[in-house]
Amino acid sequence: MNGSNSLFSKRRIFLQRFVLFFFIFVPIILWTTSLFLEIAVNRTPLPENLFSDVNGTPVLLDREGKIIAQISSNEARVQMPVPITKMGQHLPKITIALEDHRYKFHNGIDFYAVFAAAYRTLTHADHLSGASTISQQTVKLANKRKGRSLKSKIRETLSALKLERVWDKEKILESYMNRLDYGNRRLGPEAAAWAYFGKSASALTLAESIFIAGLPHSPTNYNPWLRPENANSKYLRSIKRLQSLDILTTAQSERLAANPPLVHRKLPPSSAPAFVEAMLKNNNNISKNEPTLTTLDSSIQKRADDILAKQLDLLNRHSVRNAGMVVIENASGNVRAISSVSTNDGSSEESYNASLVWRQAGSTLKPFVYLLGIEERNFTASSLLPDTADSVSSKFKAYEPKNFNRKFSGPVRVRHALASSLNVPAVYALSLTGPRKSFDFTTRFGIKTHESIDDLGAGFILGNRKIRLLDLTSAYSNIARSGLVLSPVFAEETMIKPKRIVSKESATIITDILTDNEARSSSFGRHSSLHIKDHRTAVKTGTSSSYRDAWTVGYDKNHTVAVWFGNLNGRTMDGSLTIESAAPAWKEMFIYLAKSKGSQPLANSTAARIKIDSLTGLLPCKHTKRLIEEIFLSGTEPSKGSMKFYDSNGNIQLPEEYAGWCSTKDNYLSAKVRPPLTGGPRILSPSDGSIFLIDHEIPADQQRITLSSDAHQTRWKVNGRSLIDPYLTLSPGTYLIRASTKNGSSTAQITVR
Repeated sequence: MNGSNSLFSKRRIFLQRFVLFFFIFVPIILWTTSLFLEIAVNRTPLPENLFSDVNGTPVLLDREGKIIAQISSNEARVQMPVPITKMGQHLPKITIALEDHRYKFHNGIDFYAVFAAAYRTLTHADHLSGASTISQQTVKLANKRKGRSLKSKIRETLSALKLERVWDKEKILESYMNRLDYGNRRLGPEAAAWAYFGKSASALTLAESIFIAGLPHSPTNYNPWLRPENANSKYLRSIKRLQSLDILTTAQSERLAANPPLVHRKLPPSSAPAFVEAMLKNNNNISKNEPTLTTLDSSIQKRADDILAKQLDLLNRHSVRNAGMVVIENASGNVRAISSVSTNDGSSEESYNASLVWRQAGSTLKPFVYLLGIEERNFTASSLLPDTADSVSSKFKAYEPKNFNRKFSGPVRVRHALASSLNVPAVYALSLTGPRKSFDFTTRFGIKTHESIDDLGAGFILGNRKIRLLDLTSAYSNIARSGLVLSPVFAEETMIKPKRIVSKESATIITDILTDNEARSSSFGRHSSLHIKDHRTAVKTGTSSSYRDAWTVGYDKNHTVAVWFGNLNGRTMDGSLTIESAAPAWKEMFIYLAKSKGSQPLANSTAARIKIDSLTGLLPCKHTKRLIEEIFLSGTEPSKGSMKFYDSNGNIQLPEEYAGWCSTKDNYLSAKVRPPLTGGPRILSPSDGSIFLIDHEIPADQQRITLSSDAHQTRWKVNGRSLIDPYLTLSPGTYLIRASTKNGSSTAQITVR
């Protein structure tokens, strides 16, 4: 009896302790645990990425709204975030069913799935089973975590609990699906739907939704393009899973399994790669969430591509492999097309964008020097510039440029010098405007550079400066805009305030010169590709040394077009002239723009014109043989007559600086030098101020120059010493040369180094 009482007493004590533990300590433990859990949840930060919009890969549209490019990022080739309402009727539901079918009933942690996963892991040592909910995976994707660790798992669990308190289920699901990897670096259902089925996610069928929903389980293994059999196998397993969850009926499952969706390979469009590359390099504000409407006109772009390809085929015998074209709308600065085309032989340079490659400018920069000179009243369009063998050396020591035809034209007006693209007068004009100031002026007009005037010298105006086709087009469009400078515009509705660099009147004069087919006829003929019948257009060409670059750039009222032909590998073009390569393509584009886009010719200038002597650029006199009309800035009109350029019989007589030219076969005018006021002979050679350099490879007694004048029986003295013969043997020093006749004398001073 005592033993029974003792046993009963012990049971009673155990029961009392159990009840005490269960009703007192267990609640305390649970309360404490929940308290710590609450504190942990509150203190666990959510990923910052969750609270910013999911960045898509930028989508570029042409001006009509057609997709031309989708720009990849480091994370995705294509990512197009969309609201859950645009993910289709089926895809969100199927994603929940396959990923987390109790999603709507838990608060971020599916404890049933946790215990089930733990059991599977314990009973299958070689199998590690997961139990992450959609909320947990959303946090993981936002953190961009790779791999597994207990610490990260705990943190994501706490963050998931917190996320469920902050967002509703629909918002979490939307964020999750927009971050999912569906293979081939397509993030989000919209990108996947376009890549695999060529349609928006909102238009996916049930079968297509099931197919896509299974891909994120293993994007590489289920890649529909590389491993279609694995992707189809996953599709069938997904159907079985959906049937087991009573989402699909048996009949539906059988029908879906028998008719799997047909997967396509839809790559992002790339209809204007040169334009896209230029836009990305010139625009840092491209939206990642909304498509960007660009300024590209796809019809002009296609035409540019076709024109260049056709012209390259025609130039095959000249070994020309690459070409580029840029079209800009003058009024807005909008870039309408950028084309970069290569032949099959030039495919190795195909990755280069011809519009952005630095190439030697040829003569394309000359108009800017003349524009500066007219604007600053250094000269007018009628001013005479010397095109002679010795005119530049007196301005830029040891620099002796030649014209393209290797001839010298003597006195030429600015209009003729620019229109015919003469080299020597251009360099002489540069001496009047100042090399550094002129160099900076071209830069202000939009000609970018990574070189300096100190490196290039006066030669930059003839083409040793490297420029880009895009910048050249923009600079000429600024002249077309009458001196209002705008940077190239790539996005529609971009508002940029233009800046005036020169007066409208000066720009009008340059435009008038560049449209003058008669003035350029001596170099290009009257029927060249630079002349478009019934369509007045300003145009300039350029050819770099050794025929490596051929340029043609010009504008009408509405558009500026620039064309480049050459070899991006640096090879020469086997003698291909600009007039044969770039100019025909330029002309064909303007004919297309006029016919298809309504581009208008330039109107004739309404500025007042003054009649001048065509030879002298001054007011006419009784000996004037031909009158022409010229435009002037107010206050720069000629006030002097031309009489001093003619003798009493009407024969042409030129200033002393043309003495050397007058004695050459280039003297097509049969001109003579104006008699000096002193009555003495004119020294023709050497020119006053000349500098000679000793060549140590030549014997000293052979290094001598011939002295000549325009008079017979000239007596010569050098530094006061009379010469028997008109020859001077050179040695270092300074020499005063005097030529004398019975009528007087004249002098010239030279330096020998």
